[in-house]
Amino acid sequence: MSPECPHCGLPPTKKPRRIPTHSPYETHLGTNIAFTARDGVRVDIVTLVADAEADIADLNRSIEKLETSLAAAKKERDETIAFRDAHLALFPPIHQLPAEVLLEIFHLTFDKPYNVFASSRSGPWLLGKVCHRWSHDKLLGPVRTTFTLT
Repeated sequence: MSPECPHCGLPPTKKPRRIPTHSPYETHLGTNIAFTARDGVRVDIVTLVADAEADIADLNRSIEKLETSLAAAKKERDETIAFRDAHLALFPPIHQLPAEVLLEIFHLTFDKPYNVFASSRSGPWLLGKVCHRWSHDKLLGPVRTTFTLT
């Protein structure tokens, strides 16, 4: 097993390059000088190009390995985020509100008239369906009621 990088923990991917650090033809690159077969450099240039293509293939394989590792790390991160979020949902912020604040919210819903016999989809009955605590708290507080008989 190869040693791991102390920074990222991945195995080293850099292999020695086949091409030289500087081209022996650097002064000719980007110019319109064209060598002919009689110049005797064709074999040398073809070898440099073949070495560069082999280096490119090696680099592409290294990139594929890194992309595979990155995809696996992203998948694991996403699963961990989902795990965390599912557990954080067990403590929603609304449950941190004191009962007095909830009762004030409930009282604000009572400002509009509603028919207690018509539907459980309005007034305090609707709020009581949110969760057990809301159902319990709405019944504990003093409910302001006004009856209008017609």
